Amino acid sequence: MKKILLLVVFCMLLCAVSTAYEIRIDAPQTLRVGETIIVNGTTSLPTGVSVDIILSKSEYTAELKATRHVTIQVDKNFSVEFPTTGYTRGVYKVEILPTGEYRYLGDSTTMRVVTLVDRSDEAQLTSQPRQYLTGILHVMGIAKYAANKGVQLEVTAPDGRVLFGPAFIPTNTDGSFSKDIQVQDPGVYTIALTDQKGYIGTYNLTVLEQGAVATVPQVTSAGNVAEPARSMAAQSATWISSRDEPAYFTAATGTGPVRAYTSEGADWVIEYIGDSGQRMKVNSRGSASPEEVTVQGKGDLVYFEVYPNKYSEKGNVTLYVENARYVTASGEIPPGFAAAPSTPPASTRPTQASFPLFAMVVAFAGFAILASRPR
Repeated sequence: MKKILLLVVFCMLLCAVSTAYEIRIDAPQTLRVGETIIVNGTTSLPTGVSVDIILSKSEYTAELKATRHVTIQVDKNFSVEFPTTGYTRGVYKVEILPTGEYRYLGDSTTMRVVTLVDRSDEAQLTSQPRQYLTGILHVMGIAKYAANKGVQLEVTAPDGRVLFGPAFIPTNTDGSFSKDIQVQDPGVYTIALTDQKGYIGTYNLTVLEQGAVATVPQVTSAGNVAEPARSMAAQSATWISSRDEPAYFTAATGTGPVRAYTSEGADWVIEYIGDSGQRMKVNSRGSASPEEVTVQGKGDLVYFEVYPNKYSEKGNVTLYVENARYVTASGEIPPGFAAAPSTPPASTRPTQASFPLFAMVVAFAGFAILASRPR
């Protein structure tokens, strides 16, 4: 009886082994956000069997991002791709789902971990995002963790040709850097930044034909009141801003009215130096629409300070300036700006005689009460 039982167990094990298959996948361990995850695999599964390969983001809970369906061919090899454009940095998982009656044993590898890297918030391009075709593309920026260490720059043309780099260029004590690149064609140029720690991020600069003017749709406020359309031909620059660390902009103006306005996204405050040499403050729009101010240009430099009205807010702000030759942005206070005295809005200025008069009335009333008491 025991021999028969052992024979049955042996047959069951033999059947189990005969139906076990191997399947192995491979994927890169680290990629930049926006690159494509290529998954290669091989298997001993029968030809014609189909399997599903999924990509999910691995956090507190798994978030399914994409699924690929694969049918095994005669050569038993397969490959699938997962583009990551628009994904966020983090840890992702590529995995083969179980397939019906087929079991994966032996040297099977059915899961791989892929880390998507993006440090684009550690650097900023401060050059004009839209530049006219003059033969030179001005690339300027700041990498806050690469001060005095240099950054690796790679510039790619709209047709995919690499125009510069990858090569390291020096950074200043504040992490700022600049490089002029010769260009011949309009279009979107891609700027890739890397430091000693690795890839930082990819940024775009647009080169326009001379004389080209593009417009954007009208912006509406919360009350659905249409704001005037803003010309994209206005010069602009972008910088990160908070109440403790405002963004400073320098505009080289033409003659006549110069209109400056912020991007949306926060209740921005604009300060600038008026004709009297005092710092003027503008904050009348709230968060419903961009803040703006118009000053008189004299062909000189005009300085602006932009920061959020709330201490809890922090983010990138773009200042657009019409009737300006160029605009630059920085986290450093421009010369002469800090020394200019501040002029508060008229509604917030205290009346000099209001408090003394009130005190005199109270004192007189108290004296009258005391004097009227019987002795």
